[in-house]
Amino acid sequence: MSSVTSSGRYRTGDLQAVESLKIPEGGDTVKIIRELFSWVESFAIESINWYTREKISKARWSRFLRLSAVLSFALGTITPVVAVGMGWSRQAIWGYGIIGIGACCVAFDRVCGFSSSWMRYVSTAISLNRQLVMFQASWPRIEARLAQESSPENFSEAVLELVKFVDVTSLLMEDETLAWVSEFQNHVVQLETGSIPALPQRNQ
Repeated sequence: MSSVTSSGRYRTGDLQAVESLKIPEGGDTVKIIRELFSWVESFAIESINWYTREKISKARWSRFLRLSAVLSFALGTITPVVAVGMGWSRQAIWGYGIIGIGACCVAFDRVCGFSSSWMRYVSTAISLNRQLVMFQASWPRIEARLAQESSPENFSEAVLELVKFVDVTSLLMEDETLAWVSEFQNHVVQLETGSIPALPQRNQ
C-alpha cells in the first residue's frame, strides 16, 4: 500500500484547505495515478483519524456527565427518605437540590452536545473506514487495468473512481456537519426560549 503523508488538513483541530497535488506534465500515467491515489487515500485516513481522536474527549465528558446525573438522581431520591427516617425532616429538602444538580448535568450535556457528538463521530468514522477499505480493495483492479493498457480512457476511468470516492467521503462528513448545525440551532432556540430538557421519567 502506498505511504500516506499528512497534508495538514487538521493541523489546528479544524478542517483546513489543502492545495491540489502537483503533477508533472508528460509523466507516466501509472505513476501519476498512484500519486493521486495516495493523495486521495491520505484525505480519507486523516478524516478517519480526526473523528477517532476527537471522539475520545466527547466520550469522556458524556460518561462523566451522564454518570453524575444518574448518581445525583439516585442520591436525591434517597436523601429525603433517609432524612425523614433519621428524624432530620428539615434536611429532606436537600434531595431536590441534588436532583437539580443531576438535571444540570443532563442539560449541560445536551447543550454542549457531548453525547450526540460522540455518537456522530463514531458513526462517521465507521462509515468512512468502510468506504476506505472497500476502495482500497477495489483499487488494484483499476490500477492493473491501466498498467495493462495505458490508454486515455482507462486513465480517465481511474480518475473518475478517485473523484467518486472523494465525493462519497465528503458527503459523509457533510452530513455529520449538517447534523451538528441542526442540533446547535435547536439548542440555541431552547436557550432563547428558556426551555430546559425534561427530567428522566421513572418507569412505572
